Amino acid sequence: MIVIRIKRKIVLVTAILCLLPNVLIKAQDTLTVSLSKALEIAMSESPTIKVANKEIQRVDYSNKEKMAALFPTISASGSYQRALKKQRMFFSIPGMPSDPNGFEVGQDNTINAGLSASMPLISPTLWASLEMTETDAKLALETARSSKLSLVNQVTKAYYTILLTQDQYSVFKRSYENTAENARIIENKYKQGTVSEFEWIRADVQVKNAGSNVVSAESAVNMSKLQLKMLMGVDMFIGLKIEGSLADFEKNMYGDVLSIDTTSLKTNTDLNQFDIKSMQLNQAFKVQKAAWWPTLAASFNYQYMSMTNDGAALNFFPMSTAAVQLSIPIFQGGARTYKERQLKIQQGQLKDQRDNLRRSLEMQAITYLDNIKKAMEKIESNKEGLRQAEKAVSISKKLYEVGSSTYLDLSNSELAYIQAGLMYNQSIFDYLSAKADLEKLLGKDTK
Repeated sequence: MIVIRIKRKIVLVTAILCLLPNVLIKAQDTLTVSLSKALEIAMSESPTIKVANKEIQRVDYSNKEKMAALFPTISASGSYQRALKKQRMFFSIPGMPSDPNGFEVGQDNTINAGLSASMPLISPTLWASLEMTETDAKLALETARSSKLSLVNQVTKAYYTILLTQDQYSVFKRSYENTAENARIIENKYKQGTVSEFEWIRADVQVKNAGSNVVSAESAVNMSKLQLKMLMGVDMFIGLKIEGSLADFEKNMYGDVLSIDTTSLKTNTDLNQFDIKSMQLNQAFKVQKAAWWPTLAASFNYQYMSMTNDGAALNFFPMSTAAVQLSIPIFQGGARTYKERQLKIQQGQLKDQRDNLRRSLEMQAITYLDNIKKAMEKIESNKEGLRQAEKAVSISKKLYEVGSSTYLDLSNSELAYIQAGLMYNQSIFDYLSAKADLEKLLGKDTK
């Protein structure tokens, strides 16, 4: 009876936890996803990808902005000036008396309207800076690719985490069912007087502990699903059903490992970004060198002007100019020379940083490969251990029923089964996690 009551309580608690989101909002449809489907949704719905794509668009517009400097700059202007107090002029002619009051000059109103244009004819600095636009676009694309690889890694590991928590939940649930069944048998024996009250109480406590493990495991499943939904960029309150189990990936693990090319880091996104930044520094050095060369610019100005007194008709007359300006840099206190030296130092720093990064990545690749190999060995060992643990639980249960073993033997076999199941699932997860990290490090793109 106690076992039945405990089962009812666990079912009630589980139902409350499952129905709690529906109390807050209206229930929504359940989304069933595989790993490939989860990645597909994340690539289209995740804010991380959207931000990366917008950054590419921003860089494209920035490059077009720089290209606009090659075209003429045209502007229109207009002005109106009212003379509040006109200027006075005085003349002094020898032999003639001068007017002490002088006379006013100028008009009451001055109206000016014009059009001006200018464009560079020879500008080495501008030409050199325009070469950087393509490099900026490459860096934006590589940064977006880096964001995609990071998201793929996070979604993949979150998916594996759900499979791990689900498999752990299955282990705890099966253990709870076995423990509850054992407690039922012990309760019957206690009523018949064949076992002590202490043994029945111990079985009752073990059932409660097993039930608590089931609730904790289910909570872990729910939390891992929330993490995946956040990474996918979907509604947090939508139902999520995950296809498959960790064991499904075990049969393909040898082929998956052999398909990974670990001989080169040429597609590693961090190294590629360092290479692009090195190109940017080289182009910045060219821009600085170009500052030593003369520049030539052309300009044109066309204006209409009218100067008239109040009451008089407006008479506009045109005025236009065309000019060519040559600018030759001669001396700026050595600023350009010091700037070039700074860029050379930055180039050296970037090279040293890249070498250090490469060694670090090589170390990580070796570590991931070692983790993969060890995880594969653990999988084989833990798989056999789980098989033996399941067999031991079955045997110990039958022996206890016929009185050939103690409850401690039965309890120990159940504990060994839980440990074996958890270790088996954890070893598969460790293999998949290390494989996902290695693929990210090598810059493997998803198809």
